[in-house]
Amino acid sequence: ELVRINKGWSNLGNEAWYYADVQVSLADPSVVWAGSGMYDDPEMYIFLSKDYGENFEPVSIYPDREMGYISGLATHPFDPATAYVLFSFANHPKILRTTDFGEHWEDISGFGKDSTSSNGFPDVAVYSLMVHRFNPDWIWAGTEIGIFESTDNGENWYFADNGLPAVSIWKMYIQDNQVIVATYGRGIWTAPQWPGAIET
Repeated sequence: ELVRINKGWSNLGNEAWYYADVQVSLADPSVVWAGSGMYDDPEMYIFLSKDYGENFEPVSIYPDREMGYISGLATHPFDPATAYVLFSFANHPKILRTTDFGEHWEDISGFGKDSTSSNGFPDVAVYSLMVHRFNPDWIWAGTEIGIFESTDNGENWYFADNGLPAVSIWKMYIQDNQVIVATYGRGIWTAPQWPGAIET
């Protein structure tokens, strides 16, 4: 049965719908995240359901910077309270994380109020994010110029020099201990869910 999100999404225009995303928590299917932007505007919130999508309520916004339309949402494989909102604005934070169901947000891409990152994250569009199940401190971010990875839960970021071309990474998914990576223009790639070479 389809459930309509009446509060907040009812008046969104076509442009906002283009950026909309919905993600069911990998840790708990009763938790559902949805939204198209993060503005100080009731029509542009991120929404959260804790009852399988029956009811949605807006979560807080990031207080340190004015944000905008999102470029994606992601969830944590073990912690239902943890989620990630992805952005693609130049000179702005690229990945916001909550660990308390959206009550508070932190910028793990290192931009803060500055125009450059303090922890190695590039100033490029971000489309996808994946937390590795065998080691949740290891995070992959799919960007316009390839995968950037953190092995310390978002404290530092580096280009993942693992054989994958430096192309747009739009989707990442884990299936049968394999990471499936969808690129823009360079096909579908796979990698084992542990350090190793990526295969076409």
